[in-house]
Amino acid sequence: MMIDAMISDIAIVSIILAILAIVLIFRIIKGPHVIDRVIAADCIDVIIGLVMVLFGCYQQRALYVDLGLILALLGFIGTILISKYLEGKL
Repeated sequence: MMIDAMISDIAIVSIILAILAIVLIFRIIKGPHVIDRVIAADCIDVIIGLVMVLFGCYQQRALYVDLGLILALLGFIGTILISKYLEGKL
């Protein structure tokens, strides 16, 4: 019973995250400035990492959790590098 409730909760959270990712894709395409596009792409990286962590909890495998955390960290580093490049310091 408890596992069925957890699976339905994970499904609801995944649907909400998918809707947020679609909104962020619109921001990447339409964004008035480059910085808006970079921040939206970083948010999508974090959402994908979170989905991988949720999938790891669903599958009960630590590998997906580790990969989700690494993906979020690499997305953050990429955002910093792009910001430095746009600032002219790289």
